[in-house]
Amino acid sequence: MAPQPTAARDPLSLATERHYTVQEVAEMWAMSSQTIYRIFEDEPGILKVSFPRLSRKQAKRAPRVSLRIPASVLARVHEYRSRGFGLKVELRSG
Repeated sequence: MAPQPTAARDPLSLATERHYTVQEVAEMWAMSSQTIYRIFEDEPGILKVSFPRLSRKQAKRAPRVSLRIPASVLARVHEYRSRGFGLKVELRSG
């Protein structure tokens, strides 16, 4: 059964479900943290936490953004990205 779209879910259940860090998902999926960040950064339902640069030297740089990925969003993206994946084998006679 496919997970419900995030917008149709009860906000309380979304807030209390397990949220994964980018590093945790990267380890589970055997990918780099940068790849996981790019996959999820614009995904609906992701929690983005912004940390401003406090030192004068880094003040002009963009704030650091940390993602938290709800289990339902993780399942939805996995389902979407694995859809249609398969090995096609053609046997040739001769």
